[in-house]
Amino acid sequence: MKKYYEPEKVKESVHFEPIPEEVRIQYLRPGELLNILDQFPVAFQPVGTVEWHGRQNPLGCDTIKAESLCVETAKKTGGVVMPPIYFATDGTRDLGYGLGCGMDAVAGFQLPGSFYKMPDEILKKFIKAACENYLSRGFKLVIIVSGHNALTQQYLFDEICYELKSDDGTEPVCFTMEYTVLEKENPKRYSDHAGFYETSMMMYLTDGRVNLQANDGYENPNLAISTGKPANEASTEEGKACFELQIEGLAKFAREKLAKLTTNK
Repeated sequence: MKKYYEPEKVKESVHFEPIPEEVRIQYLRPGELLNILDQFPVAFQPVGTVEWHGRQNPLGCDTIKAESLCVETAKKTGGVVMPPIYFATDGTRDLGYGLGCGMDAVAGFQLPGSFYKMPDEILKKFIKAACENYLSRGFKLVIIVSGHNALTQQYLFDEICYELKSDDGTEPVCFTMEYTVLEKENPKRYSDHAGFYETSMMMYLTDGRVNLQANDGYENPNLAISTGKPANEASTEEGKACFELQIEGLAKFAREKLAKLTTNK
């Protein structure tokens, strides 16, 4: 048995099926997948966390943002959305309470629901192996989209993309955070942690899973929330406006990256 993928052999054994509206890999049949690969061979890989996002938001906020964006973009451009990854990296800081990871350092104690921290070396090996797996069986481009926006996340995933570059400098694996797909001058290109922005996004992307009253009556209603605008001013309309712009931004990003990759080949 050969140790590499044989597209022509596969096409002899599995016939194309019409491309469905469904874009999540786990729901596709092989014939549908092959047709998608033939049209737009891009794998979107959402990455996020299960992490404290204030008392008011779902713990999966980061992943919900990333997966939702990948799904809606793939419906627009083509491509496939891989199962989301709920682990990430984060920094350890001392903000006067002793060392703490991520928002624990802000709160001064370990927050409930934060299960996401993965050692960098393990996360790096896992992500690289996943990407290599995708590229070995028909995808030409992998786009990793992170809803977890810590700088340590950016640095680690930039390193992964660099190490997976082809010898000729082409980039079969690319990384972006959900909000950075917008142009730098766009006023909607901003983020926070569990504040106005992320709470607005959750109000739009989840059905009734935000409880703005959950912080009422506490001495510190903004426990481990980092934002430029109060979370209680969040709105579904703001979340919708940001999300729709992000879909356009990621679609443009995906098309340009694939075109550059195929042109260089």
